[in-house]
Amino acid sequence: GTSTFMEALAANGTTNMQASVTAVTASKRRFIDDRRDQPFDKRLRFSVRQTESAYRYRDIVVRKQDGFTHILLSTKSSENNSLNPEVMKEVQSALSTAAADDSKLVLFSAVGSIFCCGLDFIYFIRRLTDDRKKESTKMAEAIRNFVNTFIQFKKPIIVAVNGPAIGLGASILPLCDVVWANEKAWFQTPYTTFGQSPDGCSSLTFPRIMGLAS
Repeated sequence: GTSTFMEALAANGTTNMQASVTAVTASKRRFIDDRRDQPFDKRLRFSVRQTESAYRYRDIVVRKQDGFTHILLSTKSSENNSLNPEVMKEVQSALSTAAADDSKLVLFSAVGSIFCCGLDFIYFIRRLTDDRKKESTKMAEAIRNFVNTFIQFKKPIIVAVNGPAIGLGASILPLCDVVWANEKAWFQTPYTTFGQSPDGCSSLTFPRIMGLAS
């Protein structure tokens, strides 16, 4: 139940982790071809709230492992690991710490059966009842800072998607370096349904990855 990312990779027959870290660091936007067909290790699903965390947060769990930092979404201020300014600030703080310490990479995942349901619309709607213009500006700034943190992060970010990734939870994935998805992961960007413009630079990254037609 408490295996590290290194042990999980070793269990899948991947023993050259150090070589791969060096390769990803040297070319941050290059996918690791010899890893992408490896199965997702189910032992990564454990209740991290029952273990000691290297840092104390409310909406995320951060564990400093041997050579890397493990950041897990485990939100208490929102449902289904959705993102509000509080959650986004904690992720930014954890990434800033990892950028400055001896971590060689960041593993980003989530607790539970859902990876991330995107923006916390209930949180935003409640705050629009006061000053719409002021609150909308604050929301846009929070999202912009959150996305920029992923863009400007200089170390490799590996994402383990264990369930639904919706909206911003899906659009930040191309800003990372390697994405692992298990058999229960699925992705959706319902921007037109909610009358929302694409976020997380997805209007640029998605066409480059999937082509204009898709």
